[in-house]
Amino acid sequence: MEIQETSSNPQGSRILALWFLILSFLILHAFFRFPLFLREGVSSFAVPSFEALLTVPVLFAIAWFWPRGRRTTAPVVAVIAESVFLFALADSLVELNFNRPLSLVTDVGYLPDLFMLLKDALPLPSFLIGLALPGAIIAALGRGLALLFARFCETAGKLEPRSRKTLIVLGGAALAILGSELLPGPPVYGSSSFPWLAAEAKSVFGSRRYETERQDRFRQLAMEETPAGIAALDRLAGRDVFLFILESYGYTLYAEADHFSMAESFLRRFETRLKEAGYFTVSNFLASPAFGGNSWLADSALVTGVWVPDQIAYEALLKSDITPLAQRFNEAGYVTVNSMPATTQDWREGEYFRFAKKYYYRDFDYRGPGFRWAPMPDQYAIDFVHRREVIPAEDPLFVQFVMISGHYPFSLIPRRLEDWSELGDGSPFADPGNVHSLPIPTGAATAGSAGYAAAMEYQLDVVSDYAARFLAERKALIIVVGDHQPYSGITGKGKPTSVPIHALSRDPGMLKPFLARGYTAGWVPRQPPPHAGLDTFLPGFLEDFTSPVRALPKGADR
Repeated sequence: MEIQETSSNPQGSRILALWFLILSFLILHAFFRFPLFLREGVSSFAVPSFEALLTVPVLFAIAWFWPRGRRTTAPVVAVIAESVFLFALADSLVELNFNRPLSLVTDVGYLPDLFMLLKDALPLPSFLIGLALPGAIIAALGRGLALLFARFCETAGKLEPRSRKTLIVLGGAALAILGSELLPGPPVYGSSSFPWLAAEAKSVFGSRRYETERQDRFRQLAMEETPAGIAALDRLAGRDVFLFILESYGYTLYAEADHFSMAESFLRRFETRLKEAGYFTVSNFLASPAFGGNSWLADSALVTGVWVPDQIAYEALLKSDITPLAQRFNEAGYVTVNSMPATTQDWREGEYFRFAKKYYYRDFDYRGPGFRWAPMPDQYAIDFVHRREVIPAEDPLFVQFVMISGHYPFSLIPRRLEDWSELGDGSPFADPGNVHSLPIPTGAATAGSAGYAAAMEYQLDVVSDYAARFLAERKALIIVVGDHQPYSGITGKGKPTSVPIHALSRDPGMLKPFLARGYTAGWVPRQPPPHAGLDTFLPGFLEDFTSPVRALPKGADR
C-alpha cells in the first residue's frame, strides 16, 4: 500500500507513515537478529539490533539528502544488508553444527566437500531442490529488502526534513547507536555481526602471515624431533600394531546419558567378546582438533604429534619435514599399510604419511552398493586388506584402518556378516537384508541419536569381532580411537571435542605405559574433561616403546 498525504487528512497520513517506519525498523531488527536467535533462542530478540540501528539512519539520510538517488542506492544498501545477514547466518550454522565460528579463510575450501556430502547423503530430488532453493531464497530476500528500503526512503522523504522532529529522529538514532553499549545486559554492538566481520577481515588479510607462522613452527618442531635410532620402537618386540580410526566416534557416546543408555549394552557385549578372546583393555579420552567433520585434521594430529586446527595448518604440515608415525615403523623394520576406502580420487598429498602400501577406493575391487557417504562397508575393507596383507605377512605389520561406515547422516548402515568368507566382492550387500536402513524424520538432516548409536555399534562390532577372530593369535597391540565428535545436532551445543581411545593387548605388560599416562582399565573411559589432545599420542607412544639411545663415546662411528 502506497502511503500518500491527502489534503483531507494530512495528520492521519503522517501517523500512518510513522507507523510504517516503526514497523520497518522492527522487521529489520528481527531480520538481523535471526542468525543469533538460531544459537541463543528468543532472548536474542530482546537486545536491539545494531545493524538495524545503523541501517535506519542511512535510509533517512538517503531519503532527505539524496532523494533523486534513492531508487539506485536502496538496492545497494539492500545488497550490503543481505550480505551481512548471510555471513551472520553462515556463522551461526557452522557454530551449531561444528562447535566453532565460521572461518572464511579455510571454510570456503570445504564447499566442494559439502557439495559431495549432500549429493551422496540426500535423495536426488531433495539434492536438486536443495541446490536450487538457496539461490532462489537469496534472490527473493534481496528483492524484498530492496523494495522495503525503497518504500522506506519514499515514505521518509515525505516527512519535512528540516523540522525539529527530523533532527530529533536523527539525533535519537545516533544516540541510540553510541549509547547502546552503556546499557546493562548483553552489549548491542558486541552481539552484532560487526565484530565478527572485522575479525574475519583481519584473518583474511593475515592468512598469508598465519600460513608462514605455521610453516616456521613445523620447521622448528621437525628440527627438535628425536632422530631415529637403532632402538626405534624396540619395546614392541616385533608385535604387529593395528590402528583403527573410527568415524564420528565421540565423547558424547559415553558422556551424554541418552546416548550411553542406547550404547551401554553393546559396549559391554563387545568388551566381553574381547575378554573371552584373551584381551586386556585400557581407555581414555583425547581432545580432537575437529568437531562434526574435517576428519583429516584429527587423523594427522594423531599420527604426527602436532596440533592441526585448520586447513591452512594441515597444508603446511604436508609440506613439512615432521616425521609421521608410519615412517617411525618403517625405520623399525615394519611393513606399513594404510586402508582408506573413502579416498575416491588421487591423493598425492598422502605420500607425506610414508605408508609403504596404500589402499584407496579403487584398490578394493568392490562390486557392492554404496552407503551414502561411505562407498563400502568397513567390514569389507578390513577383510580385503587382511587377506592381502595380514595373512601372508612375514615381517611385523603396522596397519592403519580409517573407517567410514559411521559417517553422517547415520541412516544407511551395513550389517556385519557373521561369516567373513561370504563378503566376496561386496555384492552380498545388494541384499536389503544385509542393510540397516533408518528413517530420517521430516525436516531433519540425519537419523538422529538412534542412527548415530547404530552406526557406532556397527563400527565397534566389526572391530571387536575382527580382533577376536583374526588377531588374537598374532599377539598384536591394537589402538581404537575416534576422529571427532558427531555434529552438534547429535551432541548438543557447546560440547567438548574429545574422542575415546582404547588400547588392547593379550599381554597386560604392553598396556602398562598407557595406564601410567592416565588410561583406566576396561572399555568405558570415565576421565572428566579437559583432556589432552590427540597430538600427545605419538610423542607418548614413541617414548613408551623406544629404549633410550645411549650416547656413543666421542669419536665413535655413528
